[in-house]
Amino acid sequence: MKRISNSLLLVLLFCISLKAQQWTYGAGLGGALYHGNYANWNLVPNTKELANIKPSINLQVMYQRKSYVDFRVQMAYSGLSGNIENRISPTVGGLAATNFSTSIFQLDGLVDYNFLDYQSNRKIVNWTPYVYVGLSGVLAKVSGVNNGADFNSSVFPVLAFPYGLGIKYQVNPKVGLQFEAGSRKTFSSALDSPRDTNVSNYKLFDGDQYLFTSISVTYTIQSIFCPTD
Repeated sequence: MKRISNSLLLVLLFCISLKAQQWTYGAGLGGALYHGNYANWNLVPNTKELANIKPSINLQVMYQRKSYVDFRVQMAYSGLSGNIENRISPTVGGLAATNFSTSIFQLDGLVDYNFLDYQSNRKIVNWTPYVYVGLSGVLAKVSGVNNGADFNSSVFPVLAFPYGLGIKYQVNPKVGLQFEAGSRKTFSSALDSPRDTNVSNYKLFDGDQYLFTSISVTYTIQSIFCPTD
């Protein structure tokens, strides 16, 4: 009996020390939609703007030390496009381009807050809503038409503030699904126009923005969870 008690105690201590530690890898597909001078919708984009959704692909690595908080590094490649004809309101002053197309490569450092202990609490059926925030580094390359003349910028870096929400669903202890929708608020006004290297394009509050959605499949390569009632 004493040996059994000691074994149970060791298991309990092991669970406490390693509870909710896991590494998860994921890959997903989604889309990106520009919001800015050439697409100045408020809450809902119009059909012309929705036609400018560009596909995206992402890879991510996630570390979870506690069940309610995840730390993620995510890489994604996508594009943005816009046209002056898509504006809802008339233009005020001249815009720097008639239309544009931007290639985007982003590296995100994200923190997720899971509202439910969906992986170890038996009373919860394998899912949780979550919110995320973080910081992104973006490499952008813009081309388009400005006053009838083509332009093509070199690759340049941009910082962005990512935020959003989503849902995680655990299919089994190894495989999960993840849907999220959010925004990347950049600190630059150069994602939709010719870039003037002699002028600062930094914008703290009025930078360009794009919406970003994805559906990902995740796979946990190590998972140690001690069930709770």
